[in-house]
Amino acid sequence: MQLIDPSLWRFLPLVHAVVFGSTAVVGRILIAKNRRHNAVSFSRGDSARDFVARWFYLWLPVIDGLFLAVYGFTGERGQPVLNLAGLEWVRLVGVACLIISLIWVVASQASMGAAWRMGVDADTQTELVTSGPFALSRNPVYLGIRGTMLGQLLVVGTWPVLAIWLMSELLVQIQVRFEEAHMVRLHAQRYAKYCARVRRWL
Repeated sequence: MQLIDPSLWRFLPLVHAVVFGSTAVVGRILIAKNRRHNAVSFSRGDSARDFVARWFYLWLPVIDGLFLAVYGFTGERGQPVLNLAGLEWVRLVGVACLIISLIWVVASQASMGAAWRMGVDADTQTELVTSGPFALSRNPVYLGIRGTMLGQLLVVGTWPVLAIWLMSELLVQIQVRFEEAHMVRLHAQRYAKYCARVRRWL
């Protein structure tokens, strides 16, 4: 017995992307503006750091959003990756990943307070956050994004989404290393001690 109408699967990832974008991105940027700091910390510069940040924060979401819109409104999603891709239980696991990851990302951003940025902010001395989700992971926001992209892959389960997931995995691994190098410069021994007791992911 199908628990969810098959036509609804087309819209679930798109609805999630809209909720994620409005809360974890637009909402956080507006909160940052209210607190009078610039949350977007990458530019049109030619450095590797800016290039990766632009792809991770701008172009990847655009590509992903366009694909989800096409899938939602036309039903076209490409060839399945595995025979498991169309099974309802696999999709339900994916939905659970999407929901848990969204809650995790929002909670992680909230625990960062004014320290939250999109990219590396080399001009501002931000505090080192080690409590809340940061007591379990050095990069909980990015961990949540990884869970989101995995959930999307499980729900849609086709080659285009696999390609988007692989691109996301590559970019997040590079972005995290740029940000951790920045934290070493900013907090030196305090950050080294934090790294010794808390893993990069979990």
